[in-house]
Amino acid sequence: MTRAIFLLSCAAALLAAPGTVSAQEKRPEVVRLRVGIAEHYKVGQWTPVEITLRGGSEQMTGQVSLTVPDGDGVPSRVVTPPNKPCQVLPGQETSVLLYARFGEINSEATVALRVGDRVMAAKSFTSSMEADAEHYPSAMLAEQRLVVEVGPSSVGVEEAVERADRDSTSMGGSAVARVMDVGQLPTRWYGYEGVDAVVISTSRPEMFHKLLAGSSARLEALDQWVRMGGRLVLLVGSQGSEVLHPEAPLARLAPGKLEKMVPLGDGDTGALESYAENASPVSTGGNGRLSMMAPRLKDIEGTVEAWQADLPMIVRATRGFGQVVFVAADLDRAPLNQWKDRKLLVARLLGLPAKLDEEISENSAMMRPGFEDISGQLRSALDEFTGVRLVPFWAVVAGILVYILLIGPADYFLLRRLRHMEWTWFTFPLVVVVFSAGAYWLAYRLKGDQLRTNQIDLVDVDTAGGMVRGTTWANIFSPRAESYNLGLRPKLPDGKTAEDARVLFSWLGLPGEGFGGMNSRTAGSSMWRRSYAFSPGLDAMEDVPIQVWSTKSVTSRWSASWKNCLKADLVRQEDVPKGRITNSLDFPLEDCLLVYDRWAYQLGTLRPGDSVAIDSFVERAELKTLLTGRRIVLGENDDKLRQQPTLYDATSRDIPYIVRAMMFYNAAGGLRYTRLSNQYQPFVDFSGLLGPNCAILVARSPGAANPGAELLRDGEPLGGEQSRHVTMFRFVLPVRKGEASRD
Repeated sequence: MTRAIFLLSCAAALLAAPGTVSAQEKRPEVVRLRVGIAEHYKVGQWTPVEITLRGGSEQMTGQVSLTVPDGDGVPSRVVTPPNKPCQVLPGQETSVLLYARFGEINSEATVALRVGDRVMAAKSFTSSMEADAEHYPSAMLAEQRLVVEVGPSSVGVEEAVERADRDSTSMGGSAVARVMDVGQLPTRWYGYEGVDAVVISTSRPEMFHKLLAGSSARLEALDQWVRMGGRLVLLVGSQGSEVLHPEAPLARLAPGKLEKMVPLGDGDTGALESYAENASPVSTGGNGRLSMMAPRLKDIEGTVEAWQADLPMIVRATRGFGQVVFVAADLDRAPLNQWKDRKLLVARLLGLPAKLDEEISENSAMMRPGFEDISGQLRSALDEFTGVRLVPFWAVVAGILVYILLIGPADYFLLRRLRHMEWTWFTFPLVVVVFSAGAYWLAYRLKGDQLRTNQIDLVDVDTAGGMVRGTTWANIFSPRAESYNLGLRPKLPDGKTAEDARVLFSWLGLPGEGFGGMNSRTAGSSMWRRSYAFSPGLDAMEDVPIQVWSTKSVTSRWSASWKNCLKADLVRQEDVPKGRITNSLDFPLEDCLLVYDRWAYQLGTLRPGDSVAIDSFVERAELKTLLTGRRIVLGENDDKLRQQPTLYDATSRDIPYIVRAMMFYNAAGGLRYTRLSNQYQPFVDFSGLLGPNCAILVARSPGAANPGAELLRDGEPLGGEQSRHVTMFRFVLPVRKGEASRD
């Protein structure tokens, strides 16, 4: 009987194995993972991830998730929104676009398709130097420069960044992502977060028609990224009549309207040659004649940096908190594509270093305090909490040595002298328990049982455009091992909640190869293996684990509209701003500093309703001198007076001091002055906005009475009596031409 049952079972298994049943139960599978823009992305920055699934035997609709490690090695998960589920059709491929933040250069990414509570498909990918079916490319360093070049052919970006990397000491070097299809561009502005500049060549305008296809999400994403602090270089030459047509997708990004197309003849490239500095003349080729068409703009909003007679060739315009650099030429067409010094022009358009900085080179090997980017210094400063004392390293080592001596030699010789060696079964665990209890008691006394936060908000206001941009950095100290639901509630400068705010909330990584840094070449490890999740809108993090007496660094970027701006009426006269600034807010603005071009005016405190006149009698100082603390010294060899900056203190934990260096990083001297890069969060730097058309009022809110944002836990404000909160403001004020008002 048993043998018959066994034979029947084998027959049933054989009948079920081939063909029909297995085909009916065929599940969908994950077949491909594409990360970044043209497979380029930075560690610690939001980046687009395209997931491709192939359907099985049945149609399925579910939720796709992507899990990657954060900056602390803890798995973090992003998911498709519940209202936009993924539909997988039988035998067909379906692509899903998510945005993730990779916290390690070399990491593992896990994709899963869930239908209800069931996992219908899952696959893990690992990073590698080369991408294939099982691997995705490793991340770039946070300190590296990434330029996205969009167009049918090269405009010299590769040569420009290669020269800059060779002739300078930038910490991480540069990379260029070539995009031939605008369909590969991100559909959300934060997909460009790791991008330093986007260069668009329009010699083939038909390739940009997709920017208006469907919901035009890619065009909106590019525009919003520029407004949030990005840099766009727009090259428009012979196809200007089509590219700058009012209904063309890229026309909205130009700093003016098309008046007409203008032919350029021999000798009409002098403006580009002069702008490139020390460049050779443009060769006209074998026929000896130059033939180019260039668009003439009218109603220009920006600064013309290069004129060819009365034709604006290069225009730099402010758009929100970012920049658009317009060039009236095709750099990928003859004769400019054969110009040997084209790379010099492109380098200046991108703001790349032009020559070797010997001073940096001589000091490049100096010791760094565990980080290589100035954002790492800010994160370290936020890690010092009031009432929380760290045990010195020497004390930890001494405690371990005492512990070893007690459980080893001391226990042995004491019991040997007492002639009761068997007592070690009691004395050994007693020492362990007493020592452990003492260590816990000491840690409790030093670190306490209160949850604490350190937070700084930087609120930027575009008074002309009515746009507010906020950036928050915060460290959370947890007195116990616990999971947190974290979010942010932005506040406008008038104290009201920004109802229309778009919030992007995430963890903050540590650039560099130091302890806990994201640039480690080996994958990190974490005590937490269970992943936490980002909300579908990426505006919150759910179930974020924090170990006992440990910290978690978070950051947020948000934007909103606000019309009730600071009152200012400034005009440019004799290259200085003149007019009046009035504090229309209901709280005082402390440590006010008006920055215009290369000058800084210290205005002190502006109380509510106070008004200050800006004229030639207001004392001013050179901005670079103010930022670097320059002083006059006598040369050792030639007895000549020189200006010498005070060395930047990379060990400082003064938060306003660090943020001030970030706010005007390049104006202070950049890498040469700080010895730290600013590539992780370069959008904070407003040096590129300094010019004749706008002034920037920098101020600080007193105490924490007027926060730029509230850090939330479960929807309620997070923090305590011993938490620190600093809020700083920057108001971008237009400076117009003409006469100042007399009122």
